[in-house]
This record gives sequence, C-alpha cells and structure tokens, in this order.
Amino acid sequence: MSNNIWMCGIPGSKWSGIDIEIRNQFDVDRTDETPERVFYHSAPTKENPVNGHRGSYWGPGMGCGENWKDFNNLTPDIIKYDIDQVFSGNMPRVIKSHFLARHFNLDYVYNNFPGDTILLIYREPQKSFAWWCEVMDFSEGHYPDYRPGYADYNTMRDLLFLENAKILDFAMKKSAQWTKYSPDVISYLLPTLNTCNNPGTRNPGDVYVTTIDIPK
Repeated sequence: MSNNIWMCGIPGSKWSGIDIEIRNQFDVDRTDETPERVFYHSAPTKENPVNGHRGSYWGPGMGCGENWKDFNNLTPDIIKYDIDQVFSGNMPRVIKSHFLARHFNLDYVYNNFPGDTILLIYREPQKSFAWWCEVMDFSEGHYPDYRPGYADYNTMRDLLFLENAKILDFAMKKSAQWTKYSPDVISYLLPTLNTCNNPGTRNPGDVYVTTIDIPK
C-alpha cells in the first residue's frame, strides 16, 4: 500500500483547489470520489476549471471519520481502518482534514504513521473566513456539513485563527520551509508522486504550502 498524504488547512484556505490539482496532475487514489462527495462552488470554465470539493473530507460533519476529533482517543489501527473503508485503490491517498489542526493531532500523525507525508496549507485566516463565507454556509444538507465542527459563523472565525496557529507552530517545530503555491510546486514538494501529465492551472497567489516527511 502506498503511503498517505495528510493534508491540513483551515476552511477557506483554498486547500480544496490544491487537492483537485494534485488529483488532476498525479497518480493518486481517487476511489473516494463518489457522486455524493463532489461539490462545485461555481460552473467550471476554461479559465477556472478547478473549484469546489472532490472526494473525502475527514472529521465531524465531513462524512468520513466522524470520530476524528482528538486522535489521542483513537488508535492508529482505528484510523487506518476508517481510511480503508473509503479508499479501495493502491495509489497514494490524500487524507484531508481540518481537524488535524486541533489538539495534538498533527503530532499524533507524525508519531504514528511512518513513511507518510504531511502537507500543510497556510492562508491568512481573515481572508480564509471571507472566502469560506462567500462559497459555503451552515445550512442543513450542505456538503460538507460544518455545523458539528464549527457551529456558526462567529465560532468559526475564532477557530480559524487558533487552527492556523496550530499549523504554523507544528511547521516551526519541524523546521518546515513555506513556499508560495503555484501549479508546479507540488511536484517539488511531493517528488515521489508519479505525474499523469495534466498541467496545473491554479495559482491563488496568497496561499503557502509546505511538506513534512515522516521518518520511516
């Protein structure tokens, strides 16, 4: 089984667009892309083909890993089992979760999943909050459902600052170097991925990324 890529960014950080670019550019496991796990922010166009959500998101309200709150209350075997219930392929799996930026979940992944990679996304929280409010909401039936994890707009705004601080603190502890995101940066940060020769298009300009390889 190929190793996982644990992807973490706050709501509105435009991490979903980066995930879609990874799925389009590289040979990763896309067996989690069922019809109920596809959401578009707007009609795809030639100028903006990458928008919305694809595949599984993990944590309360996300539809997968509803028990992924504090990883210290779980075991690596439980987490692996949850992942195997969603993915069925043998390519690298992108595990997207906002909730990695809570408690000490990033540390837990680093300490318990040798050989995997952590991909962190940073975007300023006020900009992220404004963008999330433009394209998402807290209505019942919306996918993903952000109510269990973020409750409402006021609660979310405060949490975004706290989660971004967790991401930055973890990256600093691991001496990770941030790079401004561009369509070709993923092949540099994730050199083990095999390309499928679809060129990247997304370049949001105010998003930064870094990776941390977990020792085997």
